[in-house]
Amino acid sequence: MPVLGRTRLHILLLLAEEHTTGGLARRLRISNATVSAHTAALRGGGLITTSRAGRAVLHHRTALGTLLLRRHSGSGRPGAPPRF
Repeated sequence: MPVLGRTRLHILLLLAEEHTTGGLARRLRISNATVSAHTAALRGGGLITTSRAGRAVLHHRTALGTLLLRRHSGSGRPGAPPRF
């Protein structure tokens, strides 16, 4: 199973800022369960970390996740959209 597909790429892009599972689900218009499955794969690849704040589950992009986006953007600039 590939680590990055369209949804996982969008999650990585959104995680330029911290988001909850529910927040990602609303932004992407997918279910919380689907977000959880994608974030588990991204976490397994070392591209994001997850922490808990009370009842909320917070997701953060790792340095490796940021580096991956920069490498694929071709520009090395953090805000540049990736080219896949």
